[in-house]
Amino acid sequence: MPLYEFYCAQCKTKFEELCAASRETLSCPECAAESKRVLSTFRAGRGAAGGGASSGGCSGCSGKNCGSC
Repeated sequence: MPLYEFYCAQCKTKFEELCAASRETLSCPECAAESKRVLSTFRAGRGAAGGGASSGGCSGCSGKNCGSC
């Protein structure tokens, strides 16, 4: 089951819930008001061993494995 983000306009709470994709509303865990599913954003970062060059780069990097920099 996918993880979705919901927003309660009544108490301004944002929360996540595992639920079916067809679920557009859910009760708020804080105030029990009807909350609507919202578009969530995420950020995927790269670690040092993640490969690929960063925007700054380094002089010793070939761009294929930045873990050795």
